[in-house]
Amino acid sequence: MRQDLSLHGGSSASPAQHRIATNSIELDYLEQGEGAPLLMLHGFPDHAASWRPLAERLGSGIRQLAPDQRGYRGSSRPGAVQDYRIETLVRDLLGMIDALELEQVHLCGHDWGGVIAFEFAERFPERIAGLIVLNAPPARIFQHMILHHAQQRAASQYITLLRSEAADSVFCEAQADALIERFLGDAIRRKLLTSRDIESYRDAWTQPEAWSAMRAWYRAAPFVIPPADAITALEPDIGLPVLAIACPVLIIWGERDTVFVPSMPDMIASACPHARVIRLPEAGHVPHRDAPALCAELIRDFIFADSAASFDKDQYHG
Repeated sequence: MRQDLSLHGGSSASPAQHRIATNSIELDYLEQGEGAPLLMLHGFPDHAASWRPLAERLGSGIRQLAPDQRGYRGSSRPGAVQDYRIETLVRDLLGMIDALELEQVHLCGHDWGGVIAFEFAERFPERIAGLIVLNAPPARIFQHMILHHAQQRAASQYITLLRSEAADSVFCEAQADALIERFLGDAIRRKLLTSRDIESYRDAWTQPEAWSAMRAWYRAAPFVIPPADAITALEPDIGLPVLAIACPVLIIWGERDTVFVPSMPDMIASACPHARVIRLPEAGHVPHRDAPALCAELIRDFIFADSAASFDKDQYHG
């Protein structure tokens, strides 16, 4: 079931908003353009409209589909932590693709959205034409790096914070102004966001129980986070996991990321035989906001390449 919630038809400036039933919940999503379907998965603590800087630049020939994922903004927010397990989040997307009667999509994810995109590509390879990931690792690679890389273990302590009861009074709807400064302040000062973007975040972050739902993704995740000063890993290093992903993979990586260590994209590429990494030296954890025009060009080239071999990974150097 799909419900049209928009007052205007979709365009590059004004995407149409819809609501769709999937996996026993409902997701709001934005749609614009026609052509090759591109399913765009936001990260924490974003929402569908946070793709705006990229979406405006992707151009014709692409049907953009950007959901507010489970727990975010206008989509359903189940109350139990177990309702946010990775396998459930993946099933949300499968149900959405089925409901839209799409045989295959290009799947694009950032941050948590990238984690889910990698997982989806392994579980349902026949539904993916190509995978695009921006500053996000597969769950198993992330866990491996946390356990066996001291710098990544230190950088990942924020997960322990987000899971804790102590964070309840910090990451909550009443603190929206402080959270806007915390997560968006630098981008606002650099004029990367419009006033409409900021109000969209404010709306998303003041929905009832929004922060509890968003943090449930971390609470439900299987990640083990040892203390930053742990000297030994919790399990022996038996080598990097290998991912069973058959489709072409484009990894766009902002090198000024402070969430993941600089070696993370190399680890992902080592585990994913069909991956190509494009590094953007001037971009940070959100490359599609820091360098939207370049990201759009890379994504278009990838989607419309005649084959994986025709995509020149050395064409761009940041």
